[in-house]
Amino acid sequence: MPTKIRHPFISFSLVFLQFALIAVLLLLLPLKNSNPTYLVQLLSILLGLWAVKTMHLGHFNIIPDPMPDIELVTTGPYQWIRHPMYASILLFFLPMIIEHFSAINGAIYLLLGATLLIKLSYEERLLTETLNDYAIYQSRTSRLLPKIY
Repeated sequence: MPTKIRHPFISFSLVFLQFALIAVLLLLLPLKNSNPTYLVQLLSILLGLWAVKTMHLGHFNIIPDPMPDIELVTTGPYQWIRHPMYASILLFFLPMIIEHFSAINGAIYLLLGATLLIKLSYEERLLTETLNDYAIYQSRTSRLLPKIY
């Protein structure tokens, strides 16, 4: 069933906020980190790349609105979590926040997390309206962390 952008202001505002907060974190956090931080970041990048490869580049969409020719992907990391790309963003910054903690860094990370949670909730509502079997998929997968959330 074809879909259109339902609320472009909401969709584009969430994407703008997501990328603005990522940019602020990249500017605030030092690039010198410990080896464990680099390892977690590497794993997060691999998770994100695996998700994009599984989704296929032509079906990748940064706005939360379903594309007109959407098909439910349930393989790769999507067999365990519904939003591996969001998980990879949060995982990428988490060790940097821990290693270089300040109230401002923590607040920006929490704002990024809240933005991603709002965005994924909005996206899931649209996917439930668009895909008949999305509710079943939701019932057997986690949002961001397998078996946890």
